[in-house]
Amino acid sequence: MTKLLFALPMAMLLAAPAIGGETIALTEKQQTKLDKRLEGRTAGEARSCINHSDQRQMTVISDDILIFGSSRNAKTIYVNKPYLGCRNADRNILTYSRPTSSLCKGEIVQLIDNGSGMTMGSCAFGEFVPYTKDAG
Repeated sequence: MTKLLFALPMAMLLAAPAIGGETIALTEKQQTKLDKRLEGRTAGEARSCINHSDQRQMTVISDDILIFGSSRNAKTIYVNKPYLGCRNADRNILTYSRPTSSLCKGEIVQLIDNGSGMTMGSCAFGEFVPYTKDAG
């Protein structure tokens, strides 16, 4: 039993991607989901903000990785790593208010319980890293 406990974190570490220069531990399922979304894409330079049309579809990969995209511009998606993570992001509704049409790093996201409607916590967006489909 002890060997399994030591083997699991090591296996997770081997599959961990580097997002924004930081290594993030993911489960096998999360890693597969991320790999599928990033397949055939190349990372660009991080941005502080994304515009309104790029916020239409948000996917939670893990507490540490959110992906934003637009159905109109499926060529580019944006990977965001919230500061200190966004605990239980996959189990709650994420809501945020935008003072402008852009969504920027440092803006606060509220986590709302799907059943009760109560606020369960909050987190702040990090930089948005664009991943663009390779030409071909």
